[in-house]
Amino acid sequence: DELISDLIVNRVTNITPGLERVTKVLDLLHNPQDKYQVIHIAGTNGKGSVASFLESGLVLAGYKVGKFTSPYIHKINECISLNQNLITDDELNLIYLKVKTILLNNQLYLSPFEFLTVIMFEYFKDNAIQWLVLECGMGGLLDSTNVVNSKYAIITNIGLEHTAFLGNSLHSIAIHKLGIIKAGMTIIGSQEAELLNNVPHDNYICIERDYNYSVNLDRDNLQTILTLDEQVFKIRMLGKFQAINFLCAYTVFKDLGISLDIIHQVAAKTNWQYRLQVISYDPIVILDATHNELGAHEIYKTLSQLYSRNEVVIVASILKDKAIDRIFQIFSQIATTIILTTIHNDRGLNSFALSKYANNKFDKIYLEDDPSQAFVLAKQLDKRVILVTGSLYLLSEINL
Repeated sequence: DELISDLIVNRVTNITPGLERVTKVLDLLHNPQDKYQVIHIAGTNGKGSVASFLESGLVLAGYKVGKFTSPYIHKINECISLNQNLITDDELNLIYLKVKTILLNNQLYLSPFEFLTVIMFEYFKDNAIQWLVLECGMGGLLDSTNVVNSKYAIITNIGLEHTAFLGNSLHSIAIHKLGIIKAGMTIIGSQEAELLNNVPHDNYICIERDYNYSVNLDRDNLQTILTLDEQVFKIRMLGKFQAINFLCAYTVFKDLGISLDIIHQVAAKTNWQYRLQVISYDPIVILDATHNELGAHEIYKTLSQLYSRNEVVIVASILKDKAIDRIFQIFSQIATTIILTTIHNDRGLNSFALSKYANNKFDKIYLEDDPSQAFVLAKQLDKRVILVTGSLYLLSEINL
């Protein structure tokens, strides 16, 4: 109970951006973050997918690999994995107590995410990993993960998010994301001008600009087909945006000399939970944890090529601090029917409150406060596709 109360990192709490607190604690631990090579990933969307591609490829290539992602869905162990195995409760408790003792003895305080970050660095030092695939928690420049001297820095894209901490302009957000860039190779997934115009050096790779590729969606197998030069990669993860994420990882693999055979295996096998994840085919059930406009637009770009609006029903709930109206506007281009439900979270809105934003956007709107019953209702509507989306919290609550 003590550990969980100290390490609740799924809700916004005790956030004071900056590196001073983490740096002090890591110094007392003899800087475990310097004991392995690091691939650091920032971006509004796509970080988790890029991290999964990288983890898969490095493990297949024979490296000992740590991965740090957030937030978690069901339990905090999901944030820390070693060679694709989650940290155990015993391992987590052991290092938690070690760090807690240092904090108490030195009268230091960490936020929940900072605490977890320090535990992660120490755990991977203890296990003598060779590579750390490291996802930023929020932003980049002042994020507690930004204490590493990374070999690769990857920025996937930018969109308005966490504006209270990162600023309310794309320029400000770009500066935060680009803050993870160190002396190693820089890889940019997006051609967004605010990103490219502010990269601190000219020696970087921009996926959309520097690669000659094409992407198609395989409707029958629900996968993404990437053609790069004369190579065809069949990517298990659905969505054209996943081709960009894959190419970010591909750039690292090629630089490290990882074989083409392994890279093809990475494309075919890698999955990332709740990112246009297909869990059923009759009907087709797709889960996506998107919670912002950029993510909603990516869903639209993918599903609109595969299905008509009449074929899709959306089950959704969105937190009150998100751009609900604009997200629903995009959702209305995906489906004519939506079922609104309620997340049991302080930041959630009930289905009736959400309906005020959905009115006049959909042909049919259903309200069902129980997420699992909302999914039952969706199946009863006999649509070809059920899309469950709008928040990671919804996906963690719903019984599928």
